[in-house]
Formats: sequence, C-alpha cells, structure tokens
Amino acid sequence: MKNSEKIAQYFDARPDGTIIAANEMYEKAFLKMTQDAFFRMLERLAADGVIIRVAKGLYAKGSDKDKNVTDMLLNYLFGEENSEGMYIGYNLYNKYGISSVKKSTIELYSNVIKGKSFNVGNIKAKKPGVELNFENARIIEALEILQNYSDIEELNKVKFARYARNFARGYNDEAAINCIENMRYKKSTIAFMKKILEMYKARNTLSQYLSYATDYKVPPVQRVAR
Repeated sequence: MKNSEKIAQYFDARPDGTIIAANEMYEKAFLKMTQDAFFRMLERLAADGVIIRVAKGLYAKGSDKDKNVTDMLLNYLFGEENSEGMYIGYNLYNKYGISSVKKSTIELYSNVIKGKSFNVGNIKAKKPGVELNFENARIIEALEILQNYSDIEELNKVKFARYARNFARGYNDEAAINCIENMRYKKSTIAFMKKILEMYKARNTLSQYLSYATDYKVPPVQRVAR
C-alpha cells in the first residue's frame, strides 16, 4: 500500500469531526517515512481534497469540509470528556451570569496545545501551568474573574456576589496554592480572593503571598446570606 493510501486510511478510521495533530500522527504511525516526505504528503492530500487543513499542523478528513471549523477546534482543545480545556473571558462570565455581554472572541485554557498559545480565527487559547482537573479549574475560574473584575462589561454585582459565596463554600486551599504557585496572578487578585473567603469564614493560607504592609485595592463585595 502506498504511503498516501496509508495516510488517507488513517484519517478515514477516525470519527467524523476529529482533528488530528500532524506531529502526533507522524510519531504514532509514520516514523518509517522521513518527516519531510510525510508533511509533503499531507500537503498534497490536502490540495487534492482528501483531507483538509484546519490550522497549522492540524488536519481532518476531507468529508468534514462542510463542518463548523470553530466547533471542531473547540472539541479538539477541550479534549475527550472536556477534561483538557476551560473557558475564560466572556464565555466564563456568561457561564455564571456575571455578564450577559457576548463577544466574538473565544478565550480558553487548553492543555492540548504544545506551545504557550494557539490563535486561530476567533479562538485564542493559552496553555495553563497546571492540570485542568475539577478543583484546579474552579480556582482558575475564580482567579480569572477576580483579576478582571473591574474590566468586565455590564457586570451583574448580584450574580457576582452569589458566585463568590458559592466559590467560598467549595474552596479548596491545596488547589489554590497549586494554581497560584504555577500561574501568574496579581497580588491584588489573591487579596481579593482572600477577602471573599474570609467573608464566608473559609479557611485559607493565602496570606503567605501577601504583605501586611501593603494596602491592596480590592473592590467591595456584597455578602449574600443564602
């Protein structure tokens, strides 16, 4: 069987809508070819319509040409069982009703990407510094919201207050320390989180990142009883 047929067969064996990373594909099944020959073959197959180039280094089977590329990319970036990605920015604010403003740009963290960032069309993805399990993702969501609090358009302060209460009630200090140690967030953001946690008497060790001599500018937050 010719190499071109083997590559086409590899794509055909994948479920519809699946995006395939060329580098991973090469390492898994085509090491007998030189890299140059492999990538030239991909380009030729894409030119012939056998496969489609979705983005740099990413391909899909030709029969997916009429599918929504954005949806395909998001499925790829979120990974199986949505365990590799999480929304930030306005998709995150919309999730909790903190803002109803819709943006065309889709921002997210994804552990699927190989470099620090991945920008295609209206998708802007960044690689986080930690695994995106449930507890870590919950902390990162809070840190992202608190860090951008003052810039969120049409901020719903009542919805934010409810979100803050629910976050504090389910707070995981170990996950918070992990995220703060491995990702870049401002001291004022950490102080903001600490203020919310103390408002609801949630034990935490965030003071280790703060200075008692510094007056951090933290927005006022409404306390929600229930």
